[in-house]
Amino acid sequence: MKIGVITPNNLWVSPYVKIYTRLLDEIKEEYEIISWNREGREEEGIQFNCSTKNRNPLALLWAYNKFASFVKKTVQKQNYDRLIVFTPQSALFFSGFLKKYYCGKYLFDYRDLSLEQKPYFKKLFLTVLQNSAVNVISSPGFKKYLPQGFDYIISHNFNVDIVKQALTSEPSVLHTDGLSVLTIGAIRTDMNPEIIDTLGNADGVSLSFVGKGPASQSLEDYARDKGYKNVTFKGYYQKEEEADIINGCNFINIFYPQVPSHTTAVSNRFYNSLIYKRPMLVTKNSTQGDYAEKYNVGLAIEDCSNLSDAMNEYLRNLDYPTYCHRCNELLMELLSDYHKWRDIVCNFVTE
Repeated sequence: MKIGVITPNNLWVSPYVKIYTRLLDEIKEEYEIISWNREGREEEGIQFNCSTKNRNPLALLWAYNKFASFVKKTVQKQNYDRLIVFTPQSALFFSGFLKKYYCGKYLFDYRDLSLEQKPYFKKLFLTVLQNSAVNVISSPGFKKYLPQGFDYIISHNFNVDIVKQALTSEPSVLHTDGLSVLTIGAIRTDMNPEIIDTLGNADGVSLSFVGKGPASQSLEDYARDKGYKNVTFKGYYQKEEEADIINGCNFINIFYPQVPSHTTAVSNRFYNSLIYKRPMLVTKNSTQGDYAEKYNVGLAIEDCSNLSDAMNEYLRNLDYPTYCHRCNELLMELLSDYHKWRDIVCNFVTE
């Protein structure tokens, strides 16, 4: 089999692609990655080069249409046996092509609520779901907003080897002298201004933002203009640095707005919180918040009022060995989802 793996982003912001390519490497299936190079970064595979600095909706729609044309030409030229297609944004723009040439021969992987929620795109989205061999979602929370009557397989965004290692290894000691709150990965606005204003210059508190994203510079400017001395920013980091960075904190910030696109999702930080045994700060009544409350692996909040007091109280009452056991219980549940996903994907690419 020859597999085409299609993502409408740079690979460095698409870690979920690696979940599939790691499995394809393991079972020795041939594949090529087709990606959208939005940032001028040279990466593996076949790249569509087009900047998306212009965030005007019409400009973005035009760019997606150009990407779809590029994908269709590339797929026809390379003559793949199967396709793995990421995100509704890309699939919607070549849904007709998928139906005509790859009906029952593509896997659709859904990562975020997007264009398919708008009335104009709902019929096209149904076409994508109906003609795929497998429909994959990255969070059970999405089911509330997706069409009923389809089987949705969950694919968690983690490295299974790291998860297995986390289940058997001794975690790094959690320090409880003061609050060290880490936001790592893609830095967006989200609720971060509220977090910064609440914890900025608070006694015994440090806030770290590590990574890059659309709000990196604006948040750094915001903290500087406000005169907050306990808020630091670091840009890109190497993957091998991640463990040390996370082990240096005692809370991982995953506090998102109360909107469907955010309350339904499961972020990379959620998995890192469980893997490295660092309590998560999450939004109450969200998918991540429900997990955190069910397993008591973090603090689920509605707003930032009395936040430092609540976090300090959480740490004071924390029995760390018991907490680590609860993290592993949840990781085992997620690992069970992974094995179901793995079996289905293996069947899809080898049948």
